[in-house]
Amino acid sequence: ILTADGARGGGAWGKPAPWCDYFAPAGEGVLGIALMDHPANVYHPTHWMVREYGLFAANPFGLRDFAGDKTGKGRCRIPRGQALTLRYRVVLHAGTPLQAGIAGQYEEYVDPPRVTVRP
Repeated sequence: ILTADGARGGGAWGKPAPWCDYFAPAGEGVLGIALMDHPANVYHPTHWMVREYGLFAANPFGLRDFAGDKTGKGRCRIPRGQALTLRYRVVLHAGTPLQAGIAGQYEEYVDPPRVTVRP
């Protein structure tokens, strides 16, 4: 387990970061999965619920438990008739996060290349 901010293994539990990657030896190589939290999401960067036995989830609402915030800041009220949109990207990859360029893939996710089409 590795977060964008460098937290590793069990030390990543509850830490906020823009992305988190879970990777391990598989066959003769390494395979991984990265979850990326979009900056437009409420309470970005999200806190990560990750354990070395396989639990892997983003939790933007756990501020009370993860950060000791007793003010209720982690609450999110959605007015009647309104919606809450949360954006995440999932990247399946070969190699370690460094080998797969996960940091660069995150930057492309939040700031995609712009294309101009000329007639």
